[in-house]
Amino acid sequence: MAGPKSVLVIQSDWHDSLRDNDSSAWILHKPLGQKAVYGKVGGLSTDAVFTVHSRTERTISVTHQPSGLSTVFIAPIATFNNIHSKSVLCLDVANGGLGVSVSTENKLHVWETKSGLVRRVLEGHLFDVYTCSLFPSGLVVLSGGGDMQLRIWDAVTGACPVVLKGHTGAVLDTAIVDRGKNIISVSKDGTAKLWNCAQAKCIATLLKAESIINCCAISDVTGVINLPTPAEVPDELEHCSAGKVLLVGCEEATVYLVAVESRSLMGSFSVGATVLSVCWATSTQGVAGLSDGRLVVIDAVSLTTRPLAHHSTSPVESLTPHCGGILAGRRDGICQFYSLDGSSTYQLTGSDCDPIYKIGTDNNYIYTACRDGMIRKYRSRDINV
Repeated sequence: MAGPKSVLVIQSDWHDSLRDNDSSAWILHKPLGQKAVYGKVGGLSTDAVFTVHSRTERTISVTHQPSGLSTVFIAPIATFNNIHSKSVLCLDVANGGLGVSVSTENKLHVWETKSGLVRRVLEGHLFDVYTCSLFPSGLVVLSGGGDMQLRIWDAVTGACPVVLKGHTGAVLDTAIVDRGKNIISVSKDGTAKLWNCAQAKCIATLLKAESIINCCAISDVTGVINLPTPAEVPDELEHCSAGKVLLVGCEEATVYLVAVESRSLMGSFSVGATVLSVCWATSTQGVAGLSDGRLVVIDAVSLTTRPLAHHSTSPVESLTPHCGGILAGRRDGICQFYSLDGSSTYQLTGSDCDPIYKIGTDNNYIYTACRDGMIRKYRSRDINV
């Protein structure tokens, strides 16, 4: 089922404004396609439209009484303003304590997730850097950009021993296969390619789409879905591709499912708007975030799609799996958690209408990359599902 077609939005710095008992913060209820209704929470006066149920230093639970819509707003426990001085386009974090991010300055910064202290600055891409991620070890960085290259870096020393070339358009997103002997990249050239990292070699082109491929995500469906058997024995440079399914989102409003080992197209789905982001909420249920604000579930078992939520027309810039659901970051600065039934009770605050370009998680925290140049850190346990 699709979630409610409205959203609550609170003042971005509400946790600072409400430190004094006599202060207040604005809040609004915005139905899809209609004017917003404004009100206040906190302070000495009461608001019959918006009711506060509970409040801590970093969370506040509010209900819009006429609609019954409730939201728990979560403030960051830290805001890192010293990592970048310009818009943060992408980030990733690892459980080992390191994060990597890139801004419009096109420099990759490796930093400590505990303090935000920058440990390394990685330079080498010739043009804009669009994507960065950490290998499962947490010590190796993968990046891709407008120079049509992928680069693999040592996060500790800053060395770049591997450069992957073969795309004819900018590299927009990547997926790491298992522990990282192989990776997958997608590009403006409309292809998804499988690479061997050690040999810096393209093993196969998994998909040739008719438009730009914006995003991808990989899942292991071993024991859940019987995937096609490869027509040929896999290349010796190919590792752990069995049981893997690639979810691909395209500029021309199509989502693809590809069985990696067999190179088989499992299905293609027209979703009616440009696909800006994808992720796997579970091993078999993917989610696509669209330019018209919709969220769509893609089921790899039934090979069907269904609407998840459409309470905003703001484009969905980023998706990441979390607690059996997803976190979605939008162009209007809203970052919300969605269960797979479409309900959305939790919202991460801090951005003042600046787009959330990327969301990363480790075992205990959530991190967001924002156009305002900030990386914000939240406690995962505050999303109590």
